[in-house]
Amino acid sequence: MLDPFDIFKIEDNRRVTWMRATGDFEHAKSYVLKVLVIAAPADYLILNQRTGVRTVIRAAAETRERRSNSPSSTVGSEA
Repeated sequence: MLDPFDIFKIEDNRRVTWMRATGDFEHAKSYVLKVLVIAAPADYLILNQRTGVRTVIRAAAETRERRSNSPSSTVGSEA
């Protein structure tokens, strides 16, 4: 069975790039917040293939602001 939660990076031109799939929402959200946002600050979309529910994690602007305002950065998001 395929993993039902797809993670997409939302590009500046509003297109999306598929990053990976996971088996559950919590794992997808954790991966975005702990890995992707740090490696590539951006907004990310988690799509549940079974229900069609889309969750956007907005971290791009917040991450850029924190990096410019302090020597150490932390990640924040809205889900």
